[in-house]
Amino acid sequence: MEIPLRQWVMVLLQNDEVNAQRIALHLKLRVDTGRVYSPAKFLAASTTKEQLLDVVSTMLAFSVPPKIPPVSNGRGGRLYLGSHVNPKRENAVDALQDMLTLAGSSYRVNEARTGLELRIDETAQKALSSTVAAARTAQSGSAAEHLSTAWKCAYGRDPDPSKAYSEAIKAVESASQAVIEPSNAKATLGSMLGVIRNSPQRFSTAIPAPGQENDIELVSAMMQRLWKGQTARHGSQNPTRFETQREAEMAVHLAATLVQWLAAGLVQRTP
Repeated sequence: MEIPLRQWVMVLLQNDEVNAQRIALHLKLRVDTGRVYSPAKFLAASTTKEQLLDVVSTMLAFSVPPKIPPVSNGRGGRLYLGSHVNPKRENAVDALQDMLTLAGSSYRVNEARTGLELRIDETAQKALSSTVAAARTAQSGSAAEHLSTAWKCAYGRDPDPSKAYSEAIKAVESASQAVIEPSNAKATLGSMLGVIRNSPQRFSTAIPAPGQENDIELVSAMMQRLWKGQTARHGSQNPTRFETQREAEMAVHLAATLVQWLAAGLVQRTP
């Protein structure tokens, strides 16, 4: 699909040399097209295959429509109307997505249409999107944003496993603080695990643990695995071992499950 992808880039950039130059500068690419200086022609025809994917992903990021400022709803709140819609961009992104799908590419356009990400199971993708939507509540704090960032860092065009792992932990901390440690504005996953360890009877789940007084044990074990599994949290005299891609992916999916349970009220604080 290399040639169709290069054609896609050329069609969109041939009359927009200013934006093409911005993309080249952002990617630190030296434009060399001979006698006629044309960043668009260079990006479309003279980049390597790896650079071409970076160009496409950056084009998506740079062309995101601006958000519409929130307006008052007349009751003291604010309405967020989303972003402006650019039909030409939407059609181009649809064509790109179709091209990637038909070619069986290992990449796809991400859900926010702001870049490329590794293609994974569609069911997992939909589950993540549903969890992010459910976590956009005051009680869940910034869990949705952290989980979205974790997903992007794990599956995006430029994976950052350590950041993905860190953001996964932040997502769980945001979603669980109101349930587990509501009086501590500086609660961490570690401090919340301490609260659960000291008072497990204060929490319950939608599926009670049969024959056990500690109903929160499964949730605690999952949080403990996520917390203890982070290898790059602190520095020391020994070399820091950063999280691997596989560890980051497991952390993101583990965090998504915990955030979904907490956001849906399936884990509760007992009166």
